[in-house]
Amino acid sequence: MSTVLAQASKDHSSDYSMHEIACEYNDDLGQYVVKAYPPKHITSMSDTEMDVVTWTPVLYHWDGVRFHIWNKFDMPSAFANVTPHGIEDGKHGGWFDTETQENFDSVTFKNLPSGAFAIMNVMTFESNGEVLRKVSPNTCDIQR
Repeated sequence: MSTVLAQASKDHSSDYSMHEIACEYNDDLGQYVVKAYPPKHITSMSDTEMDVVTWTPVLYHWDGVRFHIWNKFDMPSAFANVTPHGIEDGKHGGWFDTETQENFDSVTFKNLPSGAFAIMNVMTFESNGEVLRKVSPNTCDIQR
């Protein structure tokens, strides 16, 4: 799995790198799925403080003319504590599920039609409510 580095816009100082998404066959579900991953690297908005950032993936499907929203969540999927140097490491670091507070790896989108998919990654910083949106660095296809 590769990542693409992307510097945030001039309006803020956070930087981040995003994982590619994956279209893959899930044996347990017996179907093709799209997997989205939270940012591999992300920093706080401040040069001196820790921040809590939430991540919400929004799935887009290509309809032959344009991408349109296929699935989005009402609440963020995951959160992480970030410093100016990145995601807090150690026993209590990394990404966590917003509902269960358990360690978090990815979101799996199921019951999908054939076609191309992309993810819009929405990251919100608790300290100032700043919202960053970054399209996944790739699209993936499900063929039937």
